[in-house]
Amino acid sequence: MMKLCINFLALAFISNIAFAEGASTDQTIDYKITYSHFHTKASDANDINLRLSNDNQTIWLAGYKESSSDFNQVRTGYERTDYFTFIKTITSLQLATHGFLGGAITAEIGKPFYAIIGYGRTNLKPYDNINFDPNDSITLGAGWHVDQDLNISVYGVEDNRVVDGQRITHLMVNKRLPEDQKITLDIFLKSGSPDNQGQSIHGLGCALTYDISRYFLRLAYDPKVNFTQENMSRVSIGLHF
Repeated sequence: MMKLCINFLALAFISNIAFAEGASTDQTIDYKITYSHFHTKASDANDINLRLSNDNQTIWLAGYKESSSDFNQVRTGYERTDYFTFIKTITSLQLATHGFLGGAITAEIGKPFYAIIGYGRTNLKPYDNINFDPNDSITLGAGWHVDQDLNISVYGVEDNRVVDGQRITHLMVNKRLPEDQKITLDIFLKSGSPDNQGQSIHGLGCALTYDISRYFLRLAYDPKVNFTQENMSRVSIGLHF
């Protein structure tokens, strides 16, 4: 079943690309490869992600390996962005080994000030979450497209299924700079119910991404990663080709 779903995603994306290229020679495929290293006192992990984007659609294939537990996971997914008069929607589907299946939809409503509403669900199968936020969640927030080069948003992602009270609040700033450069700053506050030993889940983290031409670098500090007592440092490097 897993292989069938992966093949279906790949076939659907390739078919769409073929149709798009037949309709217009202006559209091109953007390939993006990212290597990430994750470190805590207890473990190290590595992830390689290859993404193919064409117009408003993206498909990816990635592999994750954790050293301490020898946990390995291969995942694939599909994402689509649609623009309407005053609404932007992002829908995604993700599949992974160990039987994992998940999906999410997020909407931005309004211009230049906009509301953010999102919803995510999984089948709760084994999955090592390398995102900052819980996957089974509701997202609410607001943003402002100051101009074509600056976007500011504040939003909260709250677990509404697995552990009540787990929440991450983000302040996100995206700024385009001259000479094909871009900076993305994500400051987030993490809070949640105390763990089984009564220890607090509370921390302030930050991620900074710098893009220049085809290359990018991301540095991040993620306290209480996945709402545990571990603090994680993250380094990602990648390129578009």
